[in-house]
Amino acid sequence: MTKRILHIVGRMDRAGAETMIMNLYREIDSSQFQFDFVYFTEERCDFDNEIEALGGRVIRLKGSNPVCRFWKLYRVLKAGNWPIVHSHMLFNIGLNLLAAKFAGVPVRIAHSHSTSDGNSYSVLGRMYQRVMRWLISWVPTRYVACGQAAAKYLFPGKEGVEIIPNAVDVEHFTRANGATTIQELGIADDCMTIVQVGRLMPVKNYTWSVKIAAALRDAGQEFQMLFVGAGYEQPKIEEEIRALKLEKHIKLLGLREDIAELMAAANVMLMPSLHEGFPVVLVESQAAGLPAVISSTISSEVDLGIGLIEFVDLDDSPEMWVTRMQTIVKCSKPSAEARKQFLETHGFSAKAGAERLMMLHLILRLIVIIV
Repeated sequence: MTKRILHIVGRMDRAGAETMIMNLYREIDSSQFQFDFVYFTEERCDFDNEIEALGGRVIRLKGSNPVCRFWKLYRVLKAGNWPIVHSHMLFNIGLNLLAAKFAGVPVRIAHSHSTSDGNSYSVLGRMYQRVMRWLISWVPTRYVACGQAAAKYLFPGKEGVEIIPNAVDVEHFTRANGATTIQELGIADDCMTIVQVGRLMPVKNYTWSVKIAAALRDAGQEFQMLFVGAGYEQPKIEEEIRALKLEKHIKLLGLREDIAELMAAANVMLMPSLHEGFPVVLVESQAAGLPAVISSTISSEVDLGIGLIEFVDLDDSPEMWVTRMQTIVKCSKPSAEARKQFLETHGFSAKAGAERLMMLHLILRLIVIIV
C-alpha cells in the first residue's frame, strides 16, 4: 500500500528548496510513496498543477500568527493519516513538528536548507530562534540537511544528520542548448551574457548586481545581464536600474521554466547573496557548465570541484567582481559527459536523491512498525 508523506512548506513556488523537493518528487516510486503538502498561504503556487497531476494533495492553511497556524496544523494532522511528516521551514520546523508530535505522528523529519535567517537581526527574532532551536533539538525523530553547513546551522551539535545533496535533473542541464534562447532575447554573439536566478528579495542582493552592471558598462564591456525571478523588491530594483541608466543592459525576465536553456545561453552566473545554504541553482549551473562568480558568504560546499565557481567578498569593489567575471569566462569547461558523470557519482542527480530519500522513509517506517 502506498504511504503518503506530508511535506510542510511555506508555499511551493520556483525557489531553491521547493525546486529540489519537486526534483525528488518526480523521481520517487509512486507505488511506494506519495507526497502531500501543507502550505501557509491560500494562493495558488507555481508547482500546484504539477503536484496535483502527480497525485499529490495540497492543503492550504491561513493564520495571522504562529499560534493560530500551530493549532490549524495540529487539527489537520490529527484528522489525517500520515506516518511521516517532513518539515522544511527553517526555525518554524520547531512548531510544525511539535504539532505533529501532539497529533501522534510517529516519524517527524526536520530538513535544513539554509545557513542563516533574516530574523537574526531583531531581538524578538533571536528569542524566537532560541526557543525553536530548543524544540528542534528534541521534537524531530530524524534530521536531514542539504549540506554540512546547513546541518551545523540548524542542528548544532547534532550527530547522525542525514545529508541529501540538492538534486537536479542532471541529464536536462548537461544537454541543454541555449541557441534558441539567445535568438529569442536578441543578444549578440559577442556580448557577455550574465544570468542571476533567484527571488527578487533583499537576501539575493540584486542591488549589488546593478552596481556591478554599472562597473561593467564603465569598463567598456559589452554585456547583457538577465535577472530571472519574481519578488516584492522588483520596483526597487527597476528604480535603481533607471537611476544608473542601465535599461538597455539589464532585462528582468520574471519567472521562467527554461532555466537550463538560459544557463546554456549565458557566459557567467552571478550570485552576490547575503547568505545561502546550498543553492540548488549552483548545482544546476555547474551541471550546465556555466561558470559562476558568487559571494564568499555562500557555503564553500557549493563548489563541486570542477573549476566553475569563483568566490568574491562582498566587501570587494564592483570593479573586482567585474575582473573575476571577465577571468572566469575564459576558463576551460568540463565536457557534458564529464559533468554528468561527476554529478551522478557524487549523488547530485534527482534519481540518486530520490533513492536516498525513499530508503530513509522505508527505514523509518520499518522502525515504527517494529517498535
